[in-house]
Amino acid sequence: MTNAMKTSKQYVPDLVSLQMLGELNYRRLGKLLRGHEEMDSWSFSIHSAGDQESRLRLTLGKESRFTSEIALEFGPEIPKQLLFKTTLSMTVRLYHDVGIAEITDGHRQYSGTYPYPNDAMLHRDEKFRLNQQLADLLELCLKHGHRLNDTLSFQFA
Repeated sequence: MTNAMKTSKQYVPDLVSLQMLGELNYRRLGKLLRGHEEMDSWSFSIHSAGDQESRLRLTLGKESRFTSEIALEFGPEIPKQLLFKTTLSMTVRLYHDVGIAEITDGHRQYSGTYPYPNDAMLHRDEKFRLNQQLADLLELCLKHGHRLNDTLSFQFA
């Protein structure tokens, strides 16, 4: 076996795609929060194929001049007793000065690349995959969701 066959091709993250994904996720979040920016929690009901009802909840966490953190929780409307976890939780950091949103775990950011295999069982492109999952959830909510905490914009006399 030659040395070229023994060493696998090194993964190089696609920074342009990762940055574009972050910019699009920032815009998607902006669309979901538009008109309700003063709130610190937003809930959505999502009706998708197979008559499945899900809930997406966004909760504002730490804020500073240039960044905000939002906790995202996604799961079925009616909890199911299954052998595996049916809910998803993640922390999204918004960088307002550059208009980018990315997944963090609340206290650290993910690296652009990981050695493979690794003890944590992370993909080589874990950061991109997590941010793509965020994009998929936000798109699902934008296309099939409706806000649960809307207040009426008028009052009866």
